[in-house]
Amino acid sequence: MFSLILAILCSAGVSVFMRASKDHCKSRYGLLLINYTVCIISGLTTSPDMANNMSDVGMMYVMGFGILTGILYVAAFLLLQWNIEKNGVILSSTFMKLGVIVPTAIGVLWFGEQPGVTQYIGIFLSVAVILFLNLEKIPQTKEKRRRRVGGESVGGLLLLLLGGGVGDSMAKFYDTYGKAELSDLYLVLSFLISGLVCGVLVIQKKEKIGKSDVIYGCLIGIPNYFSARFLLDALADIPAFIAYPMYSIAAMVIIGVVGVFVFDERLTKRQWAVYAVVLVSVGLLNI
Repeated sequence: MFSLILAILCSAGVSVFMRASKDHCKSRYGLLLINYTVCIISGLTTSPDMANNMSDVGMMYVMGFGILTGILYVAAFLLLQWNIEKNGVILSSTFMKLGVIVPTAIGVLWFGEQPGVTQYIGIFLSVAVILFLNLEKIPQTKEKRRRRVGGESVGGLLLLLLGGGVGDSMAKFYDTYGKAELSDLYLVLSFLISGLVCGVLVIQKKEKIGKSDVIYGCLIGIPNYFSARFLLDALADIPAFIAYPMYSIAAMVIIGVVGVFVFDERLTKRQWAVYAVVLVSVGLLNI
């Protein structure tokens, strides 16, 4: 459980620094490139004996899951961008967060995990929390009410949900089929693939990486690596149907608290009530 708590704190840190970078960074892909570079350096620095295991028979899983995870990381980001243009930031971010349904379902259907009745209720409340916290922000103007999401846009939102969810699920797949002593190599390879794709995009878009991009990329990259590292450790001891919902909603609560005290945001009574439901859902997941 301690590893999961650390993963949640790091995940919240990524979102907080991403929010802080919004008004300072101009190179979107450059920021990601620096972030992934720092993730790679963090992995190599914290695992100095990594090279000694590269001839291990478990390398097949490292290569397979690592490359797939790296591609899915970037694909989810690109899908998020596309959906923001088509459907707006609220719906897009909501479906991105709802991707937690995918690894939770995979834990039950693929890996045979068996939640109890109270834990099913906790999972349901977790999904409800994500919906209430995000959909409440949609402006209820006449123009917004008149807008309809077309079939193409709905398909994009579903792809975003599945892409992000499957990407998150890769940690569970590696934890089950891969070797623990090669897990750092798996993470480094994942971030390397993501970084290479972002590097290509930086060149293609002719983006210039500035000082702010480097600073915030570093601030994002350190918690980004360790959130993945600690989540992988947590999945070795905690079922996916508990780990993933808690990882998602607890980080959202921390981000909300930081928003109040750091970014001077105000929470509505409804949001405070939803955060109370978070505590109930977390309790039910752990019964």
